[in-house]
Amino acid sequence: MHSGLAPEGASTAPHKARNDNRFAAAVTRAKRCKPADSCQTSGRESGTRTRLQMPRIFVAGGDSPQDRNDAEKSVVHPVDRQTVIRNFSDSTYPELIEIERHGHGFFAWGLPPQEAHIENWFLMGKGDFLLMGHKGAYRHYSRVLGRYQNERAARAIWGEDVPAEDLRQYLFFISEPIPLGQPYAALADYLPQNFGEFERVDDAVVKRMEMDYGSVERFVRQRLLTNSAGGPMLDISGMIQLSERELARLQAFDPDSGKSGRNQVIENILRRRGHPAFRQQLLAAYEYRCALTNSNALDALEAAYILPYRGKFTHEPSNGLLLRSDLHTLFDLGKLAVDTRTMTAVMADDLLESSYKLLAGRPLRFPKSPELRPSTEALDLHRRLAGL
Repeated sequence: MHSGLAPEGASTAPHKARNDNRFAAAVTRAKRCKPADSCQTSGRESGTRTRLQMPRIFVAGGDSPQDRNDAEKSVVHPVDRQTVIRNFSDSTYPELIEIERHGHGFFAWGLPPQEAHIENWFLMGKGDFLLMGHKGAYRHYSRVLGRYQNERAARAIWGEDVPAEDLRQYLFFISEPIPLGQPYAALADYLPQNFGEFERVDDAVVKRMEMDYGSVERFVRQRLLTNSAGGPMLDISGMIQLSERELARLQAFDPDSGKSGRNQVIENILRRRGHPAFRQQLLAAYEYRCALTNSNALDALEAAYILPYRGKFTHEPSNGLLLRSDLHTLFDLGKLAVDTRTMTAVMADDLLESSYKLLAGRPLRFPKSPELRPSTEALDLHRRLAGL
């Protein structure tokens, strides 16, 4: 780890003094903005935000041929592992391994040494959101995993002959990007339609987004991922709240609505349990026990679709998990996912502060027959969409 303002992989070229001045000025400006976390200024991994700290959203434009070429090298495709490892100090190795694990490889983007870019880079925290666009549409979505200033790594990734003023030395690693195709105009009520090389969405807009949707994650799922990825993420929390409010309204204003309300609740329970034949297949495959908790309370076991729509594979056992009802809800909300490398449970950060933390890292039970086991491809996509 490096301390102070000395960037990792710094060059001794004459432009270094100018870059240091820009860096110092940008840091001063960024501190006035009251950054939401304890981001490092030395090229070290950014601090993790707490639940009380508002995440930030960054948008990156890339319409030039050079931008598209650079994106091909580090966003569309992962950076070669050895390219990354060789160009960072040994002390950063544990951080890089963690980034590689969370990001499913090394994906990265970077910024040239301009004051506005450095200021935004300094404000960037682990878990922040990145949207990359070109030709009038948002093309990729990812989360920030860590940021470093490293000229040597930037040249290894994007080219040795890049002029110093264009070098993406203020780089940051991101989670494996999810391809999008959402026109800027479709999100104009929250996100900018016209932006430069790299900008930060105003905090007031992010706050409004959280008020309207409950969280930035939910905004992303409903407004970006659901439409762009064909609806792979089923966020049912709003449906649950709507059903509860509707039932309360019926009972409050219609004395005879109690029976119909109860019938509706039963219908909702049956719907949540999953398609009857699908549920029966999973019950038999998982020997009537929850895949995560081993619970055998039959009435609480539900057939969770990994991806709500997979064409003819939707109702196949490989697209399902048998889960206890509360875990099914968390799975649909993107708060629970599966790490397919270890086949263990992955929990959202807020769940790690609850009683559910006991389930984090727990191995899942799977059917004995290989053809009945869940698709690792589907589980990986679910995890990516959940941002875990």
